[in-house]
Amino acid sequence: MAETQNDEKQELMEQHRRYLRVFETDDGQKVLEDLKARGFHSRSSFSPEPGRTDFNEGRRSILNHILFMTDTNNFTEKKEESHG
Repeated sequence: MAETQNDEKQELMEQHRRYLRVFETDDGQKVLEDLKARGFHSRSSFSPEPGRTDFNEGRRSILNHILFMTDTNNFTEKKEESHG
């Protein structure tokens, strides 16, 4: 069981590195900026058009996943602080 969890953790770390390799390039940064503009990164996704808000939230969800996967703070081992 622990071995399976370790394998899953290693695969997640490798997936994180894949995202970084793609989005740390100049082209990757330009694509990410385009996705932020189209993915409702810093504006409301609301629309009065039926179903459009759901569609827009789908865009936002994908963008948030990419941002999560490229944030190294999300993949740093958290060490408990000793209270001495």
